[in-house]
Order: sequence, then C-alpha cells, then structure tokens
Amino acid sequence: MTDPRIRQLVIKSGVVRRLTREKYCYAKEVVTEQARLEKLRGDGADDHVLRKQEEVIQECIMMVPDSKRRLQKEYEVLEKYLADEQDLIETDSYKKAAEILKDAKAELET
Repeated sequence: MTDPRIRQLVIKSGVVRRLTREKYCYAKEVVTEQARLEKLRGDGADDHVLRKQEEVIQECIMMVPDSKRRLQKEYEVLEKYLADEQDLIETDSYKKAAEILKDAKAELET
C-alpha cells in the first residue's frame, strides 16, 4: 500500500501543474485575441464586432490576475508540504513535485 503522504503530494503537485498551465494559457489567449482585434481593425470590421472582441480581451485580461492568485496560493501550499515532508526526498513523486514547483515559480515571475 502506498504512503498517503505520497498520494497527497501527487494531488497537490497536480493542482499546481494545472494552475500553471491555466495561467500560461490565459496570458497566451490575451495576446492571441489582441492580434485578432488588430486583424479585424485592419480588415475594416463592423463596430459591433470590434466591441465584442474588445470585451473578449477584457475578460481574458481579468482572468490572468485571478489565475495567478490561485497559482500563488497553491504554490505556497505545495512548497510548505515539500518542506514538511523532507523524508520523501528520494521518491520520484517528490522529485516531480519539486520540478513542478520550479516551473510554477517561473510562470509566477512572468
């Protein structure tokens, strides 16, 4: 039977991995939608279409800080868990969690 601490480690690292990807995707979507808006402006699109596209961009922009806040919270949870469970340092799950934490830190700094 596996150690329940490893199970919790896998769950917590999965949450951080998902939130890291989510924040990255929202930031990427803002850039994509802004490029689409510029293309629509260049093509001379209708004002209604342009306003709707601007609304889409605003929604995307609002999601970036929210996803960053949630990632920061779960990052701290995983970081504390890794610090508390030093005896698991030799396990693959611990090593993967440490790598996920490193990737999340890089994403939080952007």
